[in-house]
Amino acid sequence: MSEKDKEKNKRRKMTAYALLIILLLLIFFLLGLAAGRWIGSGRNAGFKGGVELSARPLQSAVPQEDTPEQGVVIPGKGSLYIPAGETRVRADFYNPAENKGLYYLTFELRLPGEEGYETLYSSGLVEPETGVEEITLSRPLDKGEYTAVIRVQPYHMDKERTPTNNADIVTKLVVS
Repeated sequence: MSEKDKEKNKRRKMTAYALLIILLLLIFFLLGLAAGRWIGSGRNAGFKGGVELSARPLQSAVPQEDTPEQGVVIPGKGSLYIPAGETRVRADFYNPAENKGLYYLTFELRLPGEEGYETLYSSGLVEPETGVEEITLSRPLDKGEYTAVIRVQPYHMDKERTPTNNADIVTKLVVS
């Protein structure tokens, strides 16, 4: 084999390796996009400009009082009941009318774990006098009772949507 043929073979191998590397990078990129869509499919699907699109008008269960300087009103939750093996479940997270003109709320449903919390659901901004009745969990749950945390994060209804102090509501999650 001549020196010229050896040089051609070397160039072909280098070109093949470069194409292989480019192909592998493209595959990893596409897998990353697919994983991002799959993981995030339930998290931001119902948001527009940060506002929860599935929120519907609800009646507030919190008694109305006329107080000149009212802080944020956080709705409480005794227990949450959901079916086992389902990801689309009823939740009834709402922002009371008392927060009208003052605060948006966001909701996260979390399960405590060994390494922090697992977030099962995150809402967008829920406007006052509206609520989210049905949510999509990040995964289905097995039958049982879980200690869950509902994190409620208020945001001022200003241009910047400044967050204020959040509230963690410990609740019993009953999966049947």
